[in-house]
Amino acid sequence: MTPDETTNDDDFTPDGSAPDGLTPDGSAPDGLTPDGSAPDGLAPGGSAPDAGPLPAPGSAEFSDAEASFISEMGSLMERWGLPQATGRLFGYLLLRNKPVDLDTMTRELGQAKSGLSVAARQLEAWTLVRRSTRPGSRRIDYEAVGDLQHLLLVNNAHMRKFTETLNSGVPVARGEARDRLASLAGLFNGYVEQTEALVADWEARRAAATTSS
Repeated sequence: MTPDETTNDDDFTPDGSAPDGLTPDGSAPDGLTPDGSAPDGLAPGGSAPDAGPLPAPGSAEFSDAEASFISEMGSLMERWGLPQATGRLFGYLLLRNKPVDLDTMTRELGQAKSGLSVAARQLEAWTLVRRSTRPGSRRIDYEAVGDLQHLLLVNNAHMRKFTETLNSGVPVARGEARDRLASLAGLFNGYVEQTEALVADWEARRAAATTSS
């Protein structure tokens, strides 16, 4: 290993393997680890340490448009309950064409390496990014995942269970409550069916495009 190929012990488990991602049914509660606990470095509520401000728009590392996109992704994912630093990192990785290591992230984003490590592992727990290693090195690279359709299907599994629970309440309820439960169950059942059809159509079009090329 060359001198510049140092590694952060926080980026891999003691045996060098990647930490577990989602649970067997594909769930990742609250964006944390499969057992519901916060990854190392996260507070019990799932928050990440403040990673510091992004470089200013128009800096050497980012154009105005890139900096704006990264910032907007941070604000969006914060509304989903994730730390803004985690959303910013996801926006940054979405703009990269190749996997990026933590040293590069630290240099280009101007944020603390420890905070970026936590953010990267939280994104990995959500299966929004994947990690890889370089031959002969334990340095960890991260890249945004482009095939996120499985996240929709995982979400559908939860929605289907929710629909089944609503349906189980229909025969128990009476009057307006019964009608309300039946209506909600119908709404969510339609959502599940439409999402599955959307994913199937998208996968078919992607396969066709790959074949034609």
